[in-house]
Amino acid sequence: MDISNLIALFALIVSSGGIYLSYKNHRTTKEWEFYKENIRQKEQDEQKFHSKNKSRLSLIPYFHLSLNKEIYIKETNNEASLILPISLINLGKESATNVQLVQMTNSESANCYFKTDGLQQNSHFLYEYFDKQYAFIGDTINFSVRCIKHSKAYNVFFKIRYNDLAGRTYEQEFRFQYCFKIMNEFSMNHTSNLPICIEDIDKTNSPIQL
Repeated sequence: MDISNLIALFALIVSSGGIYLSYKNHRTTKEWEFYKENIRQKEQDEQKFHSKNKSRLSLIPYFHLSLNKEIYIKETNNEASLILPISLINLGKESATNVQLVQMTNSESANCYFKTDGLQQNSHFLYEYFDKQYAFIGDTINFSVRCIKHSKAYNVFFKIRYNDLAGRTYEQEFRFQYCFKIMNEFSMNHTSNLPICIEDIDKTNSPIQL
């Protein structure tokens, strides 16, 4: 093969390599643009989701744990029990009706409204039920929990169910923590989860039954 043919072959190889690199770079650029567009779309969807939730929360009942009362001991039949006073304040922008506790376990017992972290059996029981089953905006609902006196630190979970004025049904879960051996007050480590709508039906639009 003479020198001219070698030069032509080399030029062809270089040209082919350039075309391949150009195609590869173009493909990489397109993939990168596609990736960025996906990320941007996901961010927009998340922003819409959070905005929708924030807007929804501003229009529905929303309860927050208020644990500013002291835990105390009550003697009954020579047995010492801890009484835990709990309050729920409606911080939402709408009133709540039919507020009630939800069973946390499938036990046959009717008083299984509380679940204690790390324990299989029930150790916390309802002592005094809600002082009212409705809450206007800013209203507080009070109740209390009883357990046998102990010196351990516990996380206790419970759940409530309620309706808004349109008849939609919500559930909301809470957690509180305490250790009576250390102090007769609740720990600051507690949570009030966001309400979950379990029946999104506006019953104000239902036909009147005659």
